[in-house]
Amino acid sequence: MSRFTDFMPAAYARLYNADEIAEHAAISSRRGSQLVHAELWPSTKGPRLCVVAEDRPGLLAFMTDALLAQGMAIQSARAFCREVSRDKAEAVDFLELRALHGPEDAGSQLDADGLSAFVQFLSEVVADDMAQRATPSARISSTRAGPSTRVYFENQSSVDGRYLLVVDAPDSNGLLHAISSTLNAQGMRIMACQINTVGGRAHDRFELEPASQRSLSEGELCDVQLAVLEALPSRR
Repeated sequence: MSRFTDFMPAAYARLYNADEIAEHAAISSRRGSQLVHAELWPSTKGPRLCVVAEDRPGLLAFMTDALLAQGMAIQSARAFCREVSRDKAEAVDFLELRALHGPEDAGSQLDADGLSAFVQFLSEVVADDMAQRATPSARISSTRAGPSTRVYFENQSSVDGRYLLVVDAPDSNGLLHAISSTLNAQGMRIMACQINTVGGRAHDRFELEPASQRSLSEGELCDVQLAVLEALPSRR
């Protein structure tokens, strides 16, 4: 269990107790050599879909696509990146789900068939992404959005090379996909995140690390903010 937490971001240990961490470590170990492993974790706040997979750019967006295929959306989430080794990382994500067209506050879960289909879909998408990347061809808040949408870095200076991006915007089914895809395109890795949807609004926080592993200037951070802002479905 200590080995599991050793590779987790510091925020993880502050959020979960020893018993919960042991359960998470067991779920992670059951992944084995699979690209993707998922199972329901009975948290004290209700069942959560725990997804463990090899971390890669765009993984969170792939998850939203796989859930969409099952008629599900993410109500709230906590996502973490485990730095297993110098060149290998594992995503450990906890997702509270809701039916895509159901009431916002109505919890929903995948049944056994749905869970299996989700894992298969996500595994195929990840495998396809890996194949494409293996080939040579694969390769500040803005007033324009109005007062109902805010995208900003909570701390302009990095802490341990990481930055905290906050998105406060109207919720939509494509919101998380748009944010995670844009961050990937901007060369930012999502190391941890907290996703919350309340009253039709998303209040999301993303702990980011530049893929270049260097400090970013204020201008570069502004470029990331504006790119995320422009990508939000509410801006279209």
